[in-house]
Amino acid sequence: MRCGVSVEGFKPGAVLIDGGWHEPADVVVVGVGVSPTTAWLQGSGLELRDGVVCAPDLKAGVPMVYAAGDIVRWYNTLFDEEMRVEHWTNAAEQGAAAAANLLAEATGQRTTPYAPVPFFWSEQYDRRIQFLGRCGATDEVSVVAGSVEARQFVALYGGGGRLRGVLGMNMPRLVMPFRNMLMERISFDAALRHATDSA
Repeated sequence: MRCGVSVEGFKPGAVLIDGGWHEPADVVVVGVGVSPTTAWLQGSGLELRDGVVCAPDLKAGVPMVYAAGDIVRWYNTLFDEEMRVEHWTNAAEQGAAAAANLLAEATGQRTTPYAPVPFFWSEQYDRRIQFLGRCGATDEVSVVAGSVEARQFVALYGGGGRLRGVLGMNMPRLVMPFRNMLMERISFDAALRHATDSA
């Protein structure tokens, strides 16, 4: 992986990197991210900012309108942060929460904030990659089980004094117990102690 460089072109078996470097490559994968399609909502009265901006209960800012899925940008009270999550598990759970809150509003009941622990996984050949929570560029990272070199490990992410995320590769049984800890907003030090005691 190379960061902070630009691709200038390709030639058979290589990628041309700025500065004249030629990186050998049999296959090139380009990840450009996604942009939520919100142009059709212009003028609707909804706030649009890299998605549809929603309240913690997924209300989209006008009566009886709630949103769910990759397009939703909402304030997750569990992580004290506005986020937009692009994964099918979130879309399914968020859809159920939005529907429940819509029905609650329609019947005069109190709505409930949608405050999940974001979660995704991927199977890449013989590797199972899992991530729980959120992470940021300034988070502290600590490998608490296994080894990165062996590509079988669990790493904890801490920020603001609390556990913020868990990354696992080929260690699924060690990853999932941290979900409850993230829900409980435990401190990063407490999470590290738990990992040490469980080792």
